[in-house]
Amino acid sequence: MDIENKKSIALSVNETPITVCYYQEGKPVKGEVILMHTGGAGASAYMCWLLNFNALVEAGFRVTAPDAPGFGNSKTLNPNAKTPNAVDFLHVFIESLEILNPHLVGNSMGGMTISKFASEYPELVRSLTISGGEPRIETKEVSELGSLGATPRNDFVREMFSKPQLSYEDMYKATADFFYDRDHPMVDEITRCRLNTLNDRDAYEFAKENSLGQIKRRGSDGSVDYLHLLQVPTLLLHGRDEIWFYPSTHREILMDAAIKAGSVIPSCTTIILPHCAHWPQIEHSDLYNQLLIGFLNQVS
Repeated sequence: MDIENKKSIALSVNETPITVCYYQEGKPVKGEVILMHTGGAGASAYMCWLLNFNALVEAGFRVTAPDAPGFGNSKTLNPNAKTPNAVDFLHVFIESLEILNPHLVGNSMGGMTISKFASEYPELVRSLTISGGEPRIETKEVSELGSLGATPRNDFVREMFSKPQLSYEDMYKATADFFYDRDHPMVDEITRCRLNTLNDRDAYEFAKENSLGQIKRRGSDGSVDYLHLLQVPTLLLHGRDEIWFYPSTHREILMDAAIKAGSVIPSCTTIILPHCAHWPQIEHSDLYNQLLIGFLNQVS
């Protein structure tokens, strides 16, 4: 996966024109894979999947990884238009590129997108692989936690955006919160990827607006009543120890709710990785690739 090897396509989603940046390589010998990235400031397809993309290509899949609207280099062309719904975007993107029956892989925000998509368009999806602790069941304990946007991590991000300029030191701290091991060698590279993305004024303003708005966020971004409708083979591959991502009062409750999603989804395998946090595809990339490719080979 070469950051310079970008492709682009102009789309219209719900009458909103957007230019989508994406990466695509490989031949669909074993099928198609679409990678949907995590959310957060400076997130992009490259940042999220740089350690997984090539492994999937080498395993015999054609791999496509778009920047979601507002992230990376994907832009809404009308500055006054609302950012397109993620599920609607994915539907238009798949149809426009004529990608048939893909395996969908998503982390965090991307996991929410692909699971909702599969519930609405089951005939278009071959399998799901989800990481990053979402979607989760809205248990009584989750509902009682209050806002998930009012955590030390999110408070720091809002403080970071209140300064005149983003600094490497602040972004490093914000990035390390996604890891179990804050000294992991990839923290520096991901920090630089995020800062490079946020050099773009549109991406910066989008990230700043989202960070300020996230204070209202609760247990889930929306209803998860659709999980029992998912009919495709599904792999939940979560890191267990999000010790910096959520406060200690939240972690066990949220992980329990994420694991319980596996008991609701009809055909679901759940794997929990110790000493791993929100980004298992980065923090334990070799193991993640092995487990993901094994699953895809099984269900192909």
